[in-house]
Amino acid sequence: MKTLLFKHNNAKEFSVKTARSLCLLIFLLSILLLPSCSDNDEEAKRYVVKVTVNYPEGYNGLASGVEVKAVNSQTGSSTAATTDASGIAQFNLVSGLYNFTVVHETEEFAFNGLKENQTVSLDMAVSVDLHATSLTGGLVFKEYYYAGSPVEGKAVGYSSDQFMEIYNNSDEVIYLDNIGIGCLDPATSSSASVWVDNNGELLNVLPLWGYSFYIEGSGKDHPLEPRTSIVIAQDGIDHQTDPLGNPASPVNLGNATWETYVGDINNGKDADAAGVPNLTLLSTTTTTQNDALYSVFGPALIMFRFPEGVDPAAFAANASNLSTKPGTSAATQYLMIPKEYVVDAIECVYNDPGKRNKRIHSDLDAGYTFITGGTYNGKSVRRKVKQIIDGKVIYKDTNNSTEDFLKDQTPTPFVHPVTVD
Repeated sequence: MKTLLFKHNNAKEFSVKTARSLCLLIFLLSILLLPSCSDNDEEAKRYVVKVTVNYPEGYNGLASGVEVKAVNSQTGSSTAATTDASGIAQFNLVSGLYNFTVVHETEEFAFNGLKENQTVSLDMAVSVDLHATSLTGGLVFKEYYYAGSPVEGKAVGYSSDQFMEIYNNSDEVIYLDNIGIGCLDPATSSSASVWVDNNGELLNVLPLWGYSFYIEGSGKDHPLEPRTSIVIAQDGIDHQTDPLGNPASPVNLGNATWETYVGDINNGKDADAAGVPNLTLLSTTTTTQNDALYSVFGPALIMFRFPEGVDPAAFAANASNLSTKPGTSAATQYLMIPKEYVVDAIECVYNDPGKRNKRIHSDLDAGYTFITGGTYNGKSVRRKVKQIIDGKVIYKDTNNSTEDFLKDQTPTPFVHPVTVD
């Protein structure tokens, strides 16, 4: 093939100009295609955060080798570092809002700590105080089923099959007389608690929301043997087969130990299961809710014990133990439970990271748990098995629901695992 040469008096000038234009165009395109240096630098910028872990006064434990987690509360991403000989864990973090958590166990104690809502925008130091929990055992929430179950053909599911299971995690008989259970205000974690002091810290009295109950007794009427449990049902029926139930429910609660029957307070609209005894109503902030329904989005549940000599009914009737909600004009009275009465607590929250506000003190529960699939999916949260000795389960209890509970479990009232988690 012959090559045709373009003949023109200005051919040389044209070629030079064309080459220059092409070079300029390529240069400009390369600039446009390059990412912004300032944006890239901003994204890549990391800050040194030194987290000091402080053990409780009087405990001379090892300072090194303790894991600290940094969780970005905006993205949910987490990273871990371990403390050095000075008790300091060092992180290199991008800017953001972080929670720092510590869970550490020795043979005698479980330690946990939480430092919330720390804004990282420069090099900084953070201090996390640890709280100690004896590992000798006690009453714990073994399982909590609050999410409800699906109903065929309906967008809103069924929630009357809620239950909580309480386990004696010790080697001794524990009497359940005057043990109370209740849900805290706010009923869900979507908004921050207003029950705080002038420093923004949660009050040392806990506000009960909705219906709360207790196990009435004279002191030794209701023994719970070691490594055994009770189940408290919202409605004590076989939810799979009862005409008032839901065939898609995962549970039969016809053999529950107690149920949370609200009596005549709502004009008798709560069905009373004849085969299951009723707990004693302690207090309520509503007279319109037909059942003792706790939020399917995640309640903050506490178990508490009234001290010897304190009558629960008299305590609940005492005006000095009641309070209206701060910042509102509503006349509703909330029963306030002293923090030192609390035996166990479990903070259940929304699966949405942006709706996980704490309502329980970090020394009672330094974390939280949730159902990842949302609501009405028939799933529960269940405490992890730490050990099985002579066929008896010992559940993990570090006062940190993030570490202690398994999410998205098939409910198993009265059934205990045969393997360690």
